[in-house]
Amino acid sequence: MTNYIETYRGDVSPWEVDSTEHFTVAYYYEKFEAATWRFLKHAGVDPNACRTTEALTHYKAELRNRDIYRIESACIQNGDHSRIAHKLFNAESGELCTTMQQNITGISLDIPTERWDGDIKEDRAIPTSKAKWLPTSQDVTRPEETDWSGNLSLPGFIHRYSTANSFILAAFGLTSEYLTKSRIGLSTFEFQLKFEKTVSPGTMIDIESCIAHLGGSSIRLFHKMINAETKEEISSLSQFGVHLDLDLRRPSKIPDELRERAKALL
Repeated sequence: MTNYIETYRGDVSPWEVDSTEHFTVAYYYEKFEAATWRFLKHAGVDPNACRTTEALTHYKAELRNRDIYRIESACIQNGDHSRIAHKLFNAESGELCTTMQQNITGISLDIPTERWDGDIKEDRAIPTSKAKWLPTSQDVTRPEETDWSGNLSLPGFIHRYSTANSFILAAFGLTSEYLTKSRIGLSTFEFQLKFEKTVSPGTMIDIESCIAHLGGSSIRLFHKMINAETKEEISSLSQFGVHLDLDLRRPSKIPDELRERAKALL
């Protein structure tokens, strides 16, 4: 007996595939957002009153163009600060592809819970003001990017973080030219997201980014999203990924020249 219920079914459309040739992270969050809405409706609470405060996501297996998938969701913590777990499976193979633990506030859940059997949150150092922060995005939120409650949607946040990624990677040589010619991509395996504020249409947003960790083939990037007018922090993202060989679909060593340039930004 399980308390998980199916909350979403879909397939990967061609426009949802990124330059790493797999399902792009922003669209995972679009589907998780829809799964949360359905789950809360099923639980008898108003999803419009819900706000996500944290999201911990682990990407375990790729979804490629035309793959079909489904999401199962359960409550793993009740109360005023509830936590929902989502598991995304390849619907053809049954393989678990992605998990997400979502902390929410604004509503109170009092429903049967499921014991979480997935990855736990690891403590990652948060870069200080001494880090070498680079400006990586400047943007204004648009009305069509809002969720059902009128605030910036989860994919609206993630699309901006993806843009910030492109700028911080290019700063040490992982440019679009290098990635294309070398058949390399950045494949993410962990997101630690925090949301401090809701964002309405017309908000001017800046993102600053830095390199938080550099491994043999892995790299952790840290992004902070700021209201350009008030200077308040809106959100932050710790992103762990690997330098991926697109043909072998395996991590590959970051070249020494790029590593030295990245070290200068640590």
